[in-house]
Amino acid sequence: MNTQTNTTNPTPTSEGANTMTNSTITTVQTLHPELYADHTYHMQRAVNYTYNYVVIDEVLLENYADMTVNEIALAMNEYKHRITYRVQVLQALGLIKAKRNTGKMQLLKTKRMLEAQLKDVNAELDNLAA
Repeated sequence: MNTQTNTTNPTPTSEGANTMTNSTITTVQTLHPELYADHTYHMQRAVNYTYNYVVIDEVLLENYADMTVNEIALAMNEYKHRITYRVQVLQALGLIKAKRNTGKMQLLKTKRMLEAQLKDVNAELDNLAA
């Protein structure tokens, strides 16, 4: 009879793998600590259901320019509405820019404005010709 025992050698985890150190605190948390204040002092049982937005804010600061809200929500396994809410908060603080303010969107806005002005000018020319 051969008996084997399962022995496992504990292996140290690599640095940075599923661990967050105090040195990786987001700039949002240090600049605006009131965003992460505990608002449950009046409801003792609500403490269990509070949500920590620090991780979402960090991901948004790093990836918002390159990814859509849907992609970030899918990658983080979060609700889209929760990500959208934090985008609005960070945009209000001026930490991330709205994607609609890109150069392409500015040009499209100018194009629509000029087309409207051209339409008005053509209408005035038609009135003068008649």
